[in-house]
Amino acid sequence: MPLSRDLPTPPAAAPGDTEAAWTEYRLPRAQPPDGKEPAPPDATMLASNARWFCRLRWIVVAVLSAYGTFGLLRPEGCILTGIRGGGVWALAVAAALAGLNLAYLGFLRATEGSSRRAALATACLWTQIVLDLVLLTVVVHHLGSLETFAPMMYLFHIVLACIFFSSLRSLAVTAIAWTLYLACVAAELAGVVAPPTHFAAPPAVSRAALPLATGLVQAGSVLFISATVWFLTSRIAGALRQREEELAVSNRRLLAATEERARHLLRTTHQLKAPFAAIHAQTQVLLGGYCGTLSEDVRSTVEQIAARAASLSRQIQQMLQLANLRSAAQQPPPRVAVELAAVAAAAVAAHQPAAARRGITIEAALETAWTTAVADHAAMLLDNLVANAVNYSHEGGTVEVSCSPRPGGGATVAVRDRGIGIPAEKLPRVFDDFFRTTEAASHNRNSTGLGLAIVRQAALAGDIDVSIRTAPAAGTVVTLTFPPGAPPGGPIP
Repeated sequence: MPLSRDLPTPPAAAPGDTEAAWTEYRLPRAQPPDGKEPAPPDATMLASNARWFCRLRWIVVAVLSAYGTFGLLRPEGCILTGIRGGGVWALAVAAALAGLNLAYLGFLRATEGSSRRAALATACLWTQIVLDLVLLTVVVHHLGSLETFAPMMYLFHIVLACIFFSSLRSLAVTAIAWTLYLACVAAELAGVVAPPTHFAAPPAVSRAALPLATGLVQAGSVLFISATVWFLTSRIAGALRQREEELAVSNRRLLAATEERARHLLRTTHQLKAPFAAIHAQTQVLLGGYCGTLSEDVRSTVEQIAARAASLSRQIQQMLQLANLRSAAQQPPPRVAVELAAVAAAAVAAHQPAAARRGITIEAALETAWTTAVADHAAMLLDNLVANAVNYSHEGGTVEVSCSPRPGGGATVAVRDRGIGIPAEKLPRVFDDFFRTTEAASHNRNSTGLGLAIVRQAALAGDIDVSIRTAPAAGTVVTLTFPPGAPPGGPIP
């Protein structure tokens, strides 16, 4: 009998069943291509580091903005701490950092997909570091280059440089910080710039009373501490990077070994296909009586051999199909206009004999519907879904297959059974290779666990949506949503 258009809706609940027993799962879609070449790992890492610096810089902007605002609102300073706010200079530095941050982020976004992304990301990162150190020197000058511990803020950049860069590059960052700090101190001691203070009252030791030797000792202490921090941090970071590189090399070797083992397994599997097909053919000759009449015991044994050979042949064929779908070396097969009703009818006809042997009725309501797909992939999809529906139905049950065009273009194909169903907690794993639920393994011992893995791979390759709605002991509905297509020579929506 014809099936209704709302085929994916589950059947009426049996006594004791509830709507909540039905669970729906949608196969995650692959990310659509954006037309850009994937960036090399180094470029991606450099861009990630540059963005990380930008996120950290927003925190500094917020702190400086608060400090500058406090200085404008309370120019006399805080009575309890005796500290005066930053005022205009702090707000100016915060505005400069915010503007540079927006420029960095815009630059990184504009260079995504560029063939020179690694070089551009490196230039952006070093520009950030140098300009940050210049602005940090302004902050150190206003907070007190010799009277306070403000110069210790250079250590933040030195430590980060040791983490992200090699020892030589982090040393270059340290040298830039030293140069800027010594230039600031020298300008202040020479009277080129007046040393401001953030104290509401003069500090215990003013710059005027500070001997030159003492100032040099304090500046030298800052350099010594920063050099020590650079040496220790760069050594630790270098050891960690070396260990990471060793792990990366080991990982590449493991991946290469795994790929070689997979290729060897595929070759072996392909070589086994012909012998098992021959065994199955010979058993059919024996069972057909072409070599004489067989006794009941011999016939039973030959039937078991035939069933096992057919099962292994199916498993080998599915393994080869899955390997071909995942092969990245071959050229993608062309997409053509495919009439899905004909493909679904062929899948139904192929599994009709197996369904009839178990008293299962396959009802088909197939309307003409066109899509653009790889013809073999569409056939694999529907063949495996109909096979699963038959295999996991109860004897004497019903399998329903529908195909209909979608109003906006494309097509919807649904395959429903009223069989054993799938437990909700196991739904996300049913598309994994060789995975079978305990219920499925008990119901059908000949299952390979590869059918839905093939469905998943073919659907991802063909931009096809797959959703499953199921309930244990009530059945399963698998719905495929195909992209738009049209007959050969007709317009594609």
